Amino acid sequence: MEPTVETKFDSQEERSHTVKIVLVGNSKVGKTTLLEALTGSGIAGRGYSASLEIPIKKENSQRVNIIGRIYDLRSQRYFPYLHSLFYYGAKGGIIVFDVTDRDSFQAISKWLDIIWGHAGNIPILICGNKSDLRQDNQNQIDMEEAVSFAEKLSKKQNFKISYLEISALKSIVAYNSNESSEDSIEDIYPTIDAFRQPFVNWLIEIVKEDESLG
Repeated sequence: MEPTVETKFDSQEERSHTVKIVLVGNSKVGKTTLLEALTGSGIAGRGYSASLEIPIKKENSQRVNIIGRIYDLRSQRYFPYLHSLFYYGAKGGIIVFDVTDRDSFQAISKWLDIIWGHAGNIPILICGNKSDLRQDNQNQIDMEEAVSFAEKLSKKQNFKISYLEISALKSIVAYNSNESSEDSIEDIYPTIDAFRQPFVNWLIEIVKEDESLG
């Protein structure tokens, strides 16, 4: 269970909930670059984590800060005995693959089994990176194939698995399978840049589905 910090300011109560998100995928798919893009800096805490913060104002004047903390597996993959600690308490998982590398795409199922084996069937966001490097060759994964894969997984698991295609290096969102859904819930502020927005929206969906974070 993630730590909850409760603080009071004047007559208004403010609570903070940390939502743990695990970030996985094969080597060299761009996980560290993704964290750098999400933090908006050249160095994302040495590439180990990034935070997405969502302040929500409730009807009873209570403020709830939802902090999505995204952790990169990084060196833990070399120490299997640390895996349980890495995945413990995770509320969601982001699986990154390289759209120009079919091996990394085929490894998604392996990463799904690892995440769900340690953390249960938590929500998953499949993220196809390096869309700016896609070329017309047999090794690449086109958008239709990736979207179809996510849809088949969603039907098999009976809950939605989202697909997001990006260029983390250039901070570009090329495709978002949730574009037609509600982008936010009431009283969410501040403004979030276009690259971070789909990740924040996905985090919002996790919060809405998890009553313990309300």
